[in-house]
Amino acid sequence: MVRPSRPSSLTAAVCVVWAALCLVLPAVVAAHQDLSDRIAELTKEIARHPKNAALYLKRGELHRLHGEWDAASADYDRATQLAPDLVAVDLARGDMLLAAGRLPAAKIALDRFLAKQPEHAVGLVLRARVLTRLGQHVAAAADFTRAIAHEPDPLPEHYLERAQALAAEGEGHLDEALGGLDEGIQKLGPLVVLELLAIDLELRKKNYDAALTRLEQVAAQSQRKEEWLVRRGEILEQAGRAEEAHEAFTQALAAIESLPAAIGHTTAMTELEARLRAALERQAAELDKKGSGEQH
Repeated sequence: MVRPSRPSSLTAAVCVVWAALCLVLPAVVAAHQDLSDRIAELTKEIARHPKNAALYLKRGELHRLHGEWDAASADYDRATQLAPDLVAVDLARGDMLLAAGRLPAAKIALDRFLAKQPEHAVGLVLRARVLTRLGQHVAAAADFTRAIAHEPDPLPEHYLERAQALAAEGEGHLDEALGGLDEGIQKLGPLVVLELLAIDLELRKKNYDAALTRLEQVAAQSQRKEEWLVRRGEILEQAGRAEEAHEAFTQALAAIESLPAAIGHTTAMTELEARLRAALERQAAELDKKGSGEQH
């Protein structure tokens, strides 16, 4: 909940509205309610209560969800005119400007909001995403770290986005990115989405054994092993361990061929098999080349 530094009955009421919006509006969209009808209803309500800043904020959020950036901005402006100390407007405005791709303006709005609410997790995440898109990866990672620290239940994507930001900054930040992923894994459990990025980062560092260890942890969570056997083969191939890679690819092909037709003939499995057969052809060519070299 957003709290201005000097609460008033108006701002407290609007903060309640804002918190409710954060919970309700995604469900509204998911239920495919007609946003245009909701906007029309709010417009009538505003006509009856033209001094109610909460109504303008609420309608501005509906305009944002509808992709109507100018209309949303106008409603945020009016809400601010009616309640100048309503800091929630800057949070909403920053979210809208981020969605509209107006990144410098989004940062200004979120900077203004976070100056008053420095520990607000949603605001920190939004600014981190703005900073990421502006190429300020280290600053973005710092905001993600602060957001995670203030979230009662941190989300996997925040650990993921922080690691991606650090990795985008360059090789010198890969250890920090991996450490952050391991922090998320320790907090949330061995989530596949976090482990897969960790595997990619281990490979960037050429830590092949570490990547294989992580892959085994991912595979252990799955009843079906063919995809992970293919991935294992690709890692071994990348490490230059051709014979082990060939064995992993062969095991993967046997696993795919043993699948029921309803599974084996799906698009995803057909694509995986094509990827696998291409890998086996590479391996065969590599082993032939190696054999020819040894004969000479």
